[in-house]
Amino acid sequence: MNGLIKKSYHFPRKIFQISLSSSSSTTRQLYYRNFSSSSSSSSSSGDDDTNNLPTTKQSDKVIEKPKQKEKLEPRKIVVLKDHENVYGIKDKDADNNAVNIGPDGVPYNPMNDPYYSNEFMTYKYPQYFTKYLGFKRAKNIVKEDISILTKGRIHKTREELGCPNHVDICIFGGGIIGTAIAYFLKEKAPFGYKIAVIERDPSFTRCSTALSTGGLRQQFSLEENILMAQYSAEFIRNARKHLSILDGEPPDLNYHPQGFLTLADESQAEQLIRNHQKQIEMGTLVELYTAERLKEKFPMINTDGIVLGSYGVQNEGWFDPLALLVAFKAKAQFFGTEFVNAEILDFNFNYDYHYEQTTCNYVVVREPDGNVRHVEFGLGVIATGYESHKIAKFLGYGENVNDWRSAVNFPIEPRKRYVYAFNSKDGPGLNFPFLIDTTGTYCRREGLGGNFICGRSPSNDEEPDIDTLDVDYSYFDRRILPLLKHRVEPFESDIKLKGAWAGYIDYNRIDQNPLIGQDPFFKNLIWATGFGGLGVQMSPAIGRAMMEFLLNSQYQTIDLRAFSWERLFNNQPLKEAYQY
Repeated sequence: MNGLIKKSYHFPRKIFQISLSSSSSTTRQLYYRNFSSSSSSSSSSGDDDTNNLPTTKQSDKVIEKPKQKEKLEPRKIVVLKDHENVYGIKDKDADNNAVNIGPDGVPYNPMNDPYYSNEFMTYKYPQYFTKYLGFKRAKNIVKEDISILTKGRIHKTREELGCPNHVDICIFGGGIIGTAIAYFLKEKAPFGYKIAVIERDPSFTRCSTALSTGGLRQQFSLEENILMAQYSAEFIRNARKHLSILDGEPPDLNYHPQGFLTLADESQAEQLIRNHQKQIEMGTLVELYTAERLKEKFPMINTDGIVLGSYGVQNEGWFDPLALLVAFKAKAQFFGTEFVNAEILDFNFNYDYHYEQTTCNYVVVREPDGNVRHVEFGLGVIATGYESHKIAKFLGYGENVNDWRSAVNFPIEPRKRYVYAFNSKDGPGLNFPFLIDTTGTYCRREGLGGNFICGRSPSNDEEPDIDTLDVDYSYFDRRILPLLKHRVEPFESDIKLKGAWAGYIDYNRIDQNPLIGQDPFFKNLIWATGFGGLGVQMSPAIGRAMMEFLLNSQYQTIDLRAFSWERLFNNQPLKEAYQY
């Protein structure tokens, strides 16, 4: 039997015409019936070929095609021309395409609707109002799959998928702190939470982590810093075990074990002794040297004016901070963390009658193509480093708001620091420590061949401009070079400056210590910023502590409540003796 079947678009019943060629050519129209309501059997003909075909009778009524539903009224077109218009700040009368604000007070986000096209910041009518959606949709899916297969990959990248619409935990800032928090959260609960990290600079060109010297030390005066340094050192030394990925190369942090040598003059000796005693009590391996013992162990050091020196015997040195950041990110992505390339523009708030219940659940971000998106989150972690003051401004701190936030002078600010690289052919060799002079000037080896790096934090009167990352080479000649030549004897006649770079630190002008803990106004926001250059070496401990606080509402291993907002409101600053 040769049959030719033609299909016509009548929904929900489909009509077929079948042309049969047999001994007697007949043409019959066949209808799909509702067989659940039809109990009568079809009449049989003499031909075996047509016994199983349903026939038409006068009693069979053709089911009429149901009336089409009325076309739904689409939501009005939304045009986002700039960020201010999203919130209705500008005069809406001046713009005929005003933003459609929903009943919940949140601007309507067309990207939440399926198959919504977005070109040149203009949101068009949804495709689910078009005719023959099923056929067109199937055609587009097949076309997209073919294009993906021709490119040799099946899954889309995170950049192609764009921002998620909703996450459980959103981390603002993809530097070393934010990435470490994401790693520890996913390592503890790999399937329990949807986590996203928002970072506007995925190449880390201006990231403080990439510009850090990578020092790792144990010599601190605060117990919290000592405990964090001990855990971080152990984690970094065993990074290959913690951060390795299945079927991937284990990370190489290029760790160089070498002790820090902290020098003290007569005015600093008493404080150095107290710090040494506390470090010994907490299990840190450090040794205290007199000037004579210093000269014996480090003959290249000029001990003129030096009374004591503290030297770290174990778990001190330096490593590659960018390698640690990349390893954290790779392992977090392996666990399922989403890293989003976007810039934070603002936040949306859910106000209640009492400020204790006020939450911040929407962040407004702009993607590299200019697309403005809203991301809803349950918990937010602010780890934006030297740009934390911008986030505080978005949250209303120090701004013209109708509550006590307007009186808060946010203490974290960006400050610029220089790192200089020089060469000294006659310089000290492998036994040269990570030297910290009484003035705060530091110097260490950079590989072999007589290469060194050095730096010094300027005084408040000499703080450089932060608008650019330009380097002031005169600062090296004025403040660093004379001290190096005086303190390290081989440097007296042979120092050649090779280059320099500048980076930002998140400086806490109140007490130079980090700001960690719950936001005092928005109860679902957590701060982890203000490390002042110590964020790289403290990142493993901070990541673990934030994981404990987010999942258990309290610290379990190292109690970091001393770094909360409460000390700022009570005017009780912390004092860390080792600030460089």
